[in-house]
Amino acid sequence: MALLDIDGVYGAPRFHQAMKKVACVPYLGSEVTCTDGARYPLLVTSQRGYQNLCQMISRMKLRTAKHPKPGKEAAVTREELAEFSDGLLCLTGAEDGPLAQGLGKKEGRATVERLQQIFGPKNVYLELQRHFHRDEEARNQAVIELGRSLGIPLVATNGVCYAEPRHRELLDVFTCLRHHTTLACAGKLLERNSERYPKSTEEMVRLFADVPDAIANTVHVASRLQFTLADLGYQFPHYP
Repeated sequence: MALLDIDGVYGAPRFHQAMKKVACVPYLGSEVTCTDGARYPLLVTSQRGYQNLCQMISRMKLRTAKHPKPGKEAAVTREELAEFSDGLLCLTGAEDGPLAQGLGKKEGRATVERLQQIFGPKNVYLELQRHFHRDEEARNQAVIELGRSLGIPLVATNGVCYAEPRHRELLDVFTCLRHHTTLACAGKLLERNSERYPKSTEEMVRLFADVPDAIANTVHVASRLQFTLADLGYQFPHYP
């Protein structure tokens, strides 16, 4: 399992400890907001990659007000993505990822080539998620076609936002708090269903039965992620 917080690694220590308790490997990364309007899911492959990710996020945060006005939120530039790309894998994301902005043959190819220039040809994977949304599945089919035509590996992921399906209602409440609105007025800000929970291997295999290579590639991606917080090289302070 990998934890990708948005524009940070806030949950990394707690995630690391929780995964250790169940004898699982806690992979790390972040979904980094870019000035081009997209959010880039980045996975850490090495200690150097973790250092680069932290430096990138720190630079982003330091030039942004603590409580930015709407439209002035922290973001990295494409140049900074390239500067700190060593040790990172890039997924193409879901509806807010860099590839979703244009999935026509020309636009999609141009976006993938740009990502490969930034992160390296072997460090970009076309991401698929399935939460039973019609528009999401239309995007998936376009991504699959693009991947097949360019020979770029697909990878199946799950956009997890809560631990159990029943927690969807709690997520909706937090969404309303973040947008300063109420459940009655939130409209399309609310979740469409309760599918964003951690799914088992069996569930994921069934969900992506038509693209088995996307499931197989998750194992390949995991084999490349050779960093956890145990490899930091320094000791966290001991808190009471």
